[in-house]
Amino acid sequence: MLSWVKAQTAEYKNVQIDNFSTSWNDGMAFCALIHHFYPHAFDFDKLSPQQRRHNFELAFRVAEEEADLSSILYRTFQY
Repeated sequence: MLSWVKAQTAEYKNVQIDNFSTSWNDGMAFCALIHHFYPHAFDFDKLSPQQRRHNFELAFRVAEEEADLSSILYRTFQY
């Protein structure tokens, strides 16, 4: 699974995935993964690792709106 995620996000700046914990702390990896499948949904190049909360909110919102993943994500990542 880690290899697959790395492959999907390899071309994204500010994204270095080495594990399933700290590599995801700033929301950039999650945004990159969502953007890979829904590139029309937002401009990834405008994101900043310093805007952690914004990144997570954006990724969750797009996952819900574009892929209808709200119930799965909500149960898994209640924050």
